Order: sequence, then structure tokens, then C-alpha cells
Amino acid sequence: MTGTWKDMSRGRRRLAEKTFEVLSVMDDLLEAEDTGHRGAAREVGFSDLFAYASGASAARDQDVRLALIRNPRLRRDLDRLLAKVSVCHFPRAAAASSGDVDTREGDGFKLRVRRSKAVETQCYVIIDIDPTFDATPTALFVKSRDGGIEKYALPELQDGTIQMLVDAESDLVQNLRDAGTEVYLR
Repeated sequence: MTGTWKDMSRGRRRLAEKTFEVLSVMDDLLEAEDTGHRGAAREVGFSDLFAYASGASAARDQDVRLALIRNPRLRRDLDRLLAKVSVCHFPRAAAASSGDVDTREGDGFKLRVRRSKAVETQCYVIIDIDPTFDATPTALFVKSRDGGIEKYALPELQDGTIQMLVDAESDLVQNLRDAGTEVYLR
């Protein structure tokens, strides 16, 4: 047997390639069996992270969310990416803040959480956009105290306002009211 790829005959190269393919498929099948999935999930890369942050595709959003939970480095990458592509960033509230945060203000944007007068168990998440601001956000990213990042699709802008009706006890409302969270509009 020869020592390098260049020294192998064409037939041996093909045999080595086929052997590698078979072993790769076998590894994927064994990994899928161990994790209980039908097929091994492809690793989440930068293009997936960019698509998640930009809203270009929701096809792999679940894979990205799971990878973000498991991988602190990926969360840091998403933080940096959101800082660059977001139209607005609401940082954590001042350290002196106590209690719930019901209003956050940023460049051209105001985000408010208001309890519904009609149904006590619901809240409105209201985003007011300055009329001179050109960009209309389509997604809201909430980074909780523990570093977890959740993405929420935003409804269409109507008369300078985006409004969502959500459960008052939802994670979204709890995190928006928490002074220790950061919010990005994309």
C-alpha cells in the first residue's frame, strides 16, 4: 500500500472515496440513532445565524434557537450581528432602576407594555416609530438576563405604530418588563 494520495492508483482513490462516503453515512446514522432523530442535523453556521437575524428565512429557526441555547459563543456572535443589523437597540435599563420597565426609548423608537383595559390577562406591546425614520422593523429580539435570545415576528406597521396583543404572563412581557434585558428591533 502506498503512503500518499498522489501515489494511489485511480482505482484505489475511488475505493478510498467510497469507503469514506459509507463511513460518513454510517456515522450520521449512528449519531441520529443516539439522539433520537431521523437524520443528523447540520451544524448551525454563520449563514444560518445571519438568516435568523435578518428574517430572510425561518426554515432553520428552530435549529438556530436550539444551537443558541447550547452554545455561548454562538450567542455572542448573534449579539454582535444584531448590534450591526438592527434598526434600534434598547440596552439594559439603568442599574438604579427598580421594579418593572414599562417603557423603553431609543433612536426614533418607543416601546411600551400596557395592560389591556378590556381583558385583564392580556397586554399590548406597542412600538411607536418616529415618522422621520425610514426603517420598519419586522422582528423583535429579546435578550434575557441569562443570555438567552428569543425572536418574535412583528405585525405590520399601521399609522406609525406596531401593536401586538399578548398574554400578560408570557415570557415576552416578563422579559420586556425586566430591567436586565436588552431589546433589538430588526
